[in-house]
Amino acid sequence: MLSTGFLELARQLIAANTVSANGTRRAADLLSSLWEHAGLAVRRQSVEEVHVNVLGGPGGHASGGGGTLFVTHLDTVPAAPGWETDPWTLTERGGVLYGLGVADVKLDALCKAEAARRVQGRRLRRPFWLLGTFGEEVGLRGARHFAGSELFREVAPAFVLCGEPSELRLITAHKGYAVVRCTVRDLRARLVSSAGPGVEELRFSGKAAHSSTPQLGVNAILKALAWARSSGAPILAARGGTSSNVVPASCTLLVPAPRENGQPAPDEVRFLRAQPLRPNLWRTLATLGALEELWQESLPRGEDPQFDPPGAVGGLNVLESMESPVPPPDAIYGVAEAAAHFDARLLHSQDPDAVVAHFVQNARDWVASLGGGELELEVSMERNAGGTALPHDAQFVQIVQNVLRGRGLDPAPQAKPTSTEAGVFARAGSQAIVIGPGKSTGNAHAANERIEMAQLEKACDLYEQLIVELCSCT
Repeated sequence: MLSTGFLELARQLIAANTVSANGTRRAADLLSSLWEHAGLAVRRQSVEEVHVNVLGGPGGHASGGGGTLFVTHLDTVPAAPGWETDPWTLTERGGVLYGLGVADVKLDALCKAEAARRVQGRRLRRPFWLLGTFGEEVGLRGARHFAGSELFREVAPAFVLCGEPSELRLITAHKGYAVVRCTVRDLRARLVSSAGPGVEELRFSGKAAHSSTPQLGVNAILKALAWARSSGAPILAARGGTSSNVVPASCTLLVPAPRENGQPAPDEVRFLRAQPLRPNLWRTLATLGALEELWQESLPRGEDPQFDPPGAVGGLNVLESMESPVPPPDAIYGVAEAAAHFDARLLHSQDPDAVVAHFVQNARDWVASLGGGELELEVSMERNAGGTALPHDAQFVQIVQNVLRGRGLDPAPQAKPTSTEAGVFARAGSQAIVIGPGKSTGNAHAANERIEMAQLEKACDLYEQLIVELCSCT
């Protein structure tokens, strides 16, 4: 059974709002005192004060490189719509804990801290370290910062275990990840008045899911764009999605009332007061919708059966229109501007740079020919992470397999459709795997995120034995 102290720490950690934009300082403060209590010296790396990597160690009364680094990212995505409880309040029901980050992946850090406490005082052949990182959900930023630092070169880990929900299964391969932001400007958008009846806010609902498994979600942005395309109605504003790695569960459009008919019908309609003259976003949104189709066509073919889904997948997961300058009184046209985030999950053999370069060239040619000089396209790469695959006969893999087998857990190497910090450390020269308690598919990045308390108990035991075995090997 998990101790009362563990659950109280879990409650505090979940209550710390570490959505990526807010930073990880509050979680780092909590873990620092916990690690010190386990006999680990603590050092920090801070970026803009609130974005904090926190390192604890060495443990095991050894020093120098060649040890084992246990990594947990401390940030989360924003709470998806549809939570039945407060996402920042740890809730227990029938042996299951609910809260934002319980599985992805903050409570993993407490399991590792508990394992470190249990081995406190033991002398090991090699050191171990605990690392909590920032910004994993927005481009693996904390791991990248740490891997490029002098502190990483000092630690020089031979083995790295990255915490992600895998139901304590061994993940030796994962996909790469690319995100691009496309901004479209319509330089000759007709100004639209909503004087008279006013404005209707149309809300289109979907279902949130991790973007690595888009088939499990329903993309609300695509529903909204389909309505705009079929209705031909002027669009005053658009907003949808919370993060590039989450299938959007909601998207809203502002349109002059009364609206035109379109399909699919909005799930909710709200009447608002009249708005100032605004440029019509219809052509801008139609262009972004067409770019989504081009993005899908740009994804490389090929399948690897160890992944589910087996091939590359991607989507349009964030949409936002920009405020336009107030037009002069006699103006007829203005500038309409909107941006979209497209993501791609690629097989580890597929090059994110090549995929994006191919898309960008085709997108620019297409917009230039379509817009007749009235449309502008700006593309920036927001994330670029390669995949990884560790050979099954690697010493690291075999040690972890033996520990899993001895604990009655599945030792077979698995592949994960997401991108993780393991790819960062693999490129930095360490052998890296992914393992952690909790379920990912249909749970991470979704409402009512949950984890079984029994999984956390098993994780504490597993990490304790992994520390001993990995830090005793020659």
